[in-house]
Amino acid sequence: EPRPIMSASRLARCPHRTAIARADAGGARARHRRVAARARHDDVAEVEVRGADLAVVDRRRALALAAGLALLDPSPALASSTLLSERLERKDLSKPVFNKARPGPQRYPDWLEGTWRCTATFAGFEFPSKTMSKSALIKEPTIPGFQKLSLVYVPDVGTSDVSYDVRFAKFEGIEGVLEDRAFNLKSIINAYLGKDAVEAVEYEPTRDANRTTVNIRPGASPNAERIELFCNARESETRASDRTFFAAEASRQVTLGYGTGFGTARVVNTDYQHVWTFTPTTWRSSNGDETADAVSEARVTLSTAGYVQADDALRFTAAPNASGGAPMPSLGGAAGAAFEPAVLYSHAMTLRRL
Repeated sequence: EPRPIMSASRLARCPHRTAIARADAGGARARHRRVAARARHDDVAEVEVRGADLAVVDRRRALALAAGLALLDPSPALASSTLLSERLERKDLSKPVFNKARPGPQRYPDWLEGTWRCTATFAGFEFPSKTMSKSALIKEPTIPGFQKLSLVYVPDVGTSDVSYDVRFAKFEGIEGVLEDRAFNLKSIINAYLGKDAVEAVEYEPTRDANRTTVNIRPGASPNAERIELFCNARESETRASDRTFFAAEASRQVTLGYGTGFGTARVVNTDYQHVWTFTPTTWRSSNGDETADAVSEARVTLSTAGYVQADDALRFTAAPNASGGAPMPSLGGAAGAAFEPAVLYSHAMTLRRL
């Protein structure tokens, strides 16, 4: 688990954890619907000055270099032959290189089927990047987890002792046990925000297991009205020695919120990867048999790697200009920065069967 470098209280005081100023809820909600489709396609925005030490990079060069980042293989260390458990142990949670194949639904072990009471505790975070400075990253509000609802499975990073129900079930037409994502996300978000914040969760694994839409109740949060979650890669494995199940999911989250200007919506794209471990710890059987359907308690860890967007990677790795002009972007440095974790979060959880 990542070693905590700041306490939860310090994280809570981070300037970007405070909510953005909220526009009129009704008007903003109508305005964002008109512009959301137009805004969604522009994943790489113009590079801005976001700190006193950061100058504007030439827009054409930045866009060209940012587009080129998607074509690069970031590192030979990302070989898919490496076990997920081994990568997790050494904190090698680099952003997966996506291919054209759409990932199938994540299947869970049979012993997880049912409804559980989950208690989650924040266990720490760190900035592991060797190419981007911590002082620059901590000022960046678009880092996943820095604002509420920027990570839908952990809507308020830094909060501990949060309890909610989760469910794993079988769905008609799909083999195996799946996460009931619509149920789980509604339960998780409501628990973290402390109210009935979720209006509806749209998820149909039989039609598309890789897209989830979360509609936030008007006025429940200034950070989001609607969240579109797209899964780009999944993998899993089971460790035979203790039956620990490892599951990884890399996602892009598109958060649509209240705009500060008339006719514009706030659209934020974030990329991150979750890695869960599920270890059965207690069985109900009185004779000591560890049968699959008798698990009553489990220990869970959640490791989350947050990544920067391509244009941000260019800013964070740009070299000083000897002539005193704008910093010079580096394609090689930005390629590594775009795929390595900018931040790692760790959560510990317990599951008790209901």
